[in-house]
Amino acid sequence: MIDSDKKYQATYDGAPLSLDLIHGSVVGKPVAKTASVTAVYEMPDGTERRFSRSAELKDEYDRSKSEMQKLEEEAAFNLNKKKNIVAERKEARIEIDEAEKYRRLNNDLLSKRTELHLFRLYYNEVDIKHIREELKLREEQIETENAHRQDLEEEIREKRRELGKLHRDQAGIEQDIKKCVKNARQLHSSHRQEMDQLSAEYARILELKEEYERQQNKKSQEQGRSLELEDSQLAEYHRLKQKVAEHTSHLSAQLDSLSREYDEQKDLSDALERRKEEIENSLRLKQTELNDNQKRLQKLTEFIESSHRSIAELTETEKSISEEVEMATRRIEEINAELESVICQIGEAKVERHESSRAAKKQELIENLKRLFAGVHGRLLEMCQPSHRRYQIAITKVLGKYMDGIVCDSEKTAKDCIQYMKDQRIEPETFLPLDFLDVKPVDEKLRLFRWMALYSNVRVSSQEVPATFRMFALHFYGSDLKARARRWDEKQISSLMSRRDALHSELKEQLKRKRKEAELRMLQSQINGLEKRLKYTQKDKESTEEKLLSGNEEEMTSLRAKLDDVNERLGRCQTKMQELQISINAEKAKMDNVEDTVLHDFCVSIGVENIREYEDRELRIARERDRKRLEFNNQLQRINNQLEYEKSRDTQANVHRWEETVTGERSEMERCKKQEKRLKEEMEVEEARKADLETQLTEFQQKNDQLEGELGELRRRLVSRQREVQKQQKELNQIENRLENKRSERHSLLQSAKMDDLQLPLKPGASSMPELESQLVAESEGADLNSEEMMRLYEMEAKLPLDYKQLEKPLRMIADEKEVNRKADEMQNDIDRMANNLARIQAPNLRASAKLGNVEQRLRSTEAEFEETRRKAKRARAQFERIRRLRYNAFMNCFNSIADNIDPLYKSLSRNPGAQASLLPTNAEEPYLEDLQFQCVAPGKRFQQMDSLSGGEKTIAALALSFAMHQYNPSPFFVLDEIDAALDNTNIGKVASFIREYSRTRAQVIVISLKEEFYSRADSLIGIYPDIENNCLVSRVLTFDLSKYVDTEDQ
Repeated sequence: MIDSDKKYQATYDGAPLSLDLIHGSVVGKPVAKTASVTAVYEMPDGTERRFSRSAELKDEYDRSKSEMQKLEEEAAFNLNKKKNIVAERKEARIEIDEAEKYRRLNNDLLSKRTELHLFRLYYNEVDIKHIREELKLREEQIETENAHRQDLEEEIREKRRELGKLHRDQAGIEQDIKKCVKNARQLHSSHRQEMDQLSAEYARILELKEEYERQQNKKSQEQGRSLELEDSQLAEYHRLKQKVAEHTSHLSAQLDSLSREYDEQKDLSDALERRKEEIENSLRLKQTELNDNQKRLQKLTEFIESSHRSIAELTETEKSISEEVEMATRRIEEINAELESVICQIGEAKVERHESSRAAKKQELIENLKRLFAGVHGRLLEMCQPSHRRYQIAITKVLGKYMDGIVCDSEKTAKDCIQYMKDQRIEPETFLPLDFLDVKPVDEKLRLFRWMALYSNVRVSSQEVPATFRMFALHFYGSDLKARARRWDEKQISSLMSRRDALHSELKEQLKRKRKEAELRMLQSQINGLEKRLKYTQKDKESTEEKLLSGNEEEMTSLRAKLDDVNERLGRCQTKMQELQISINAEKAKMDNVEDTVLHDFCVSIGVENIREYEDRELRIARERDRKRLEFNNQLQRINNQLEYEKSRDTQANVHRWEETVTGERSEMERCKKQEKRLKEEMEVEEARKADLETQLTEFQQKNDQLEGELGELRRRLVSRQREVQKQQKELNQIENRLENKRSERHSLLQSAKMDDLQLPLKPGASSMPELESQLVAESEGADLNSEEMMRLYEMEAKLPLDYKQLEKPLRMIADEKEVNRKADEMQNDIDRMANNLARIQAPNLRASAKLGNVEQRLRSTEAEFEETRRKAKRARAQFERIRRLRYNAFMNCFNSIADNIDPLYKSLSRNPGAQASLLPTNAEEPYLEDLQFQCVAPGKRFQQMDSLSGGEKTIAALALSFAMHQYNPSPFFVLDEIDAALDNTNIGKVASFIREYSRTRAQVIVISLKEEFYSRADSLIGIYPDIENNCLVSRVLTFDLSKYVDTEDQ
């Protein structure tokens, strides 16, 4: 829609639209192949713009022409066929006599070949029988050796199991020894700590005792009566405590026993708790290690599988590329050698080869004549060759105008060829019928002629020699004799240059293949790297499977068993501790009751509820005060005076504190002594256990060494047996190879007999094996058989019942293998001699009589076909001539119109009457078959080829041609796309003015242009620009009517 006026679309809806020139093609159109222009002229109108409509007759033209040529070829073929059949009839009668002689000699040869095959098959079967017996004996020996080897392997496996058990026991003992040593060291360390602690406590008790005695003496001197009162209370306290001790002696003993047992159970419980925690930690670590090893093993397995696949793929690729590169390398060497030879030959020829359409037509004529007429041999130039290049000019002079003559067998063939050329309207040629030529023998006197150089007999000045020689050469040889002589080399140079181009192309292809060497090296490097990584990965996987996983599982099983044992022991221990705690509490309650009864009055006198409250409160305060003094007040004791110190402390509490401290330290010392004794006893037990375990370890090591020695001896015996088995296996393989060779030899003999159509004799009453014959035929025809099919075929061949009695008895009594081979060679020599004699005789046609009857029948049929074909050919030619005239008239109407209009249009576009443009046909008789010549002379310039014109000049020429074509069959619209791309401003103005004039009279023109100088001359403008709508890029259209404004350039 233009200027939003919908009537344009309604007016021109369905009208044809000429889309002629588009961007990028306007400059190339005048220099395009004119054969494509010819095709455009011919095509009928359709959806696109076409012109002459002569192509409507093209299919009928081609069909009638093809039918005419076919019938003429059939007529010529039937004529030649008739001649050939007559000659065949004569030959068939001769062949009948030769066939009988040939058949007799061939039967003798077949008989000898059958005897030789039967002879070889007989001794082949004898050899196979002997080899089978030897093979059976070897198999029995190998079976015996394998039985001995299996016994040794079983014994070795038993020893290995025993040795493995021994290693496990030894490892357990070593572990127990390590544990014993560790326990002994821990006990020794604990014992040393207890000893040090006991020594320190003993020294501290002595110091406390001395300090107590000094303070008591000092207090006795200072306090007098007050000390006695305290002494009386203290004495009463000790007396009562002694009385309590007497009443509760049996309870104290029982309580001490229960306390010791409870402490032992408590220590055992703590040890079991620590042991349980250690085992659980070890179990968690082992489980984590097992999971990690399983994951690692899975990754290793996946890596190994992927590596195998990658190596297989890379190996296959490397093999194919290696073969390709190797073949390319060899071929490149061959090509370079051959190419060097070809280039040398081309350089020596020094001939420039000029191809032209005329030469191509002449060559095509020779090929058609040879195809249609059997008696045509070719051009004289192609049938002979000078023995050396120095004779080329002489031979060219001698042959003269007959150099391009066409040689044929008879005058009849020459006349047929001439008639054919007339029918095809081909240029005349010279024919040389062999039965028409009168060849004169060479004058032998000329061979005795001794020529002399011109300069040796004639003396001339140096200035005159060149001119005289040139005159002589021009007169004797002719002006173009040397150029014509070069045609001798053109015969060779054509094939040599074709070969050179082919070699260059093949060399490029081979070089591309050879460049794959870098890829090949990279593949080989990748394969080596993968194989190395695969090797290490497999070792790692085996190590992980054999050591880590099995060790982890065994250790975890052992740890779970130990954990169960520890839990069981810990449960019993805790149950025992609960029972002991109940007993201890009961005994303490009994002792408290006795103590409350005895010390009741004393407690009332000192103002406490019970003695335990007094002891807990007073003794605790005293002990805490003394500890504080010992820790923090050492410095204070040196500063404060003795008086303030004595006033500030509670002397009575100190007395009780020192007494309690001494009592407690003595009890602690007794406990440490008991614990020391217990630790010594445990150390002695552990030492004894360690000695016992070391003794067992020594015994296990001795037994281990013994088993290792026995196992080594068994391994040596096994290696010896394996070597013997391998040796016998190697001999067995050799025997099997011999058997396979013999079976293959028998197969080859039978296949050879089948291929030679030899009938091998079978035993009386035996029948042939059709399956075996079909297999032999299939293999002889190239069918591939797998190993199973070949073995089945060998078995069938072994069962073939051949009758060897047909051989003479002396031939079946030979015992020496050399004599067998000599006799076979002698028989083969006889066969070769007979075959050579038979080969010297040309193989006759054994069906000559049948051939003779067939030939006579074919002769009668061919004569009838020839007459019928000749009548059809005449009718086809008449039909072809009618269609050719119709097509020629249709094409020339279009061509003449365009050729008449193109020159005025070119002048109008150029705005110069001196500009010229012409359109000429190459083939005046049938212009639609060949190219059209489009020529232009630009204003102010001489004539040039289209390739030599500038871009603007080509554009003007293309527009002239396009508008001329448009005028022949115009359309309402004419669309041009950026035709001004190669035009300057001057030419743009010319083209724009022409289009304005053309659009007012001929058709409406739509031009796509980006140059202001061009589109400013238009009647209206349509602009396309991008816009964003709903986040999408859309195209918008702008229109502008320029007809409202005055064109200043027109004014």
